[in-house]
Amino acid sequence: GTVGEVLRGLAERYPGTREQLFSQDGELNRYVNVYLNDEDVRVLDGLDTGVGESDTLVILPAMAGGR
Repeated sequence: GTVGEVLRGLAERYPGTREQLFSQDGELNRYVNVYLNDEDVRVLDGLDTGVGESDTLVILPAMAGGR
């Protein structure tokens, strides 16, 4: 499959994640970083990046703020 298919599947199983993962237009939310085998999917093919059975997909929300 693709990164998009994996993330949409996750959002179907856990509906509370949909708004955190995707923007209104269905693209990856800009404050969410997704890595496939340590590579940012934005520099690959984005949500269309292919995912294999032995690949590792990491979802890392950006953090900001503090004092």
